[in-house]
Amino acid sequence: MIGALNTATGGILAASQAFDQEAAKIAKAGANAVEQVTSRSFSDPHPKDDLVKSVVNLSRIETNYAANAKVIETADRLIGETLDILA
Repeated sequence: MIGALNTATGGILAASQAFDQEAAKIAKAGANAVEQVTSRSFSDPHPKDDLVKSVVNLSRIETNYAANAKVIETADRLIGETLDILA
């Protein structure tokens, strides 16, 4: 169970760092990032593609973070139940 906690904690740390990186990319795009992503202009699709990838990555990172948090929650519950049995 300790191994699961270590793995999940590492996963949360990695997700937090990835979130910071993607958020920085979006912030670097400036205040009009949403307009860049939602506009119908096809004059320069590459910056738009990068922003869309960053937003999609944020969603993926959120799911990853939540899954690791659930592992920690489950391991905590199991450790508690094991201690109750042994006590």
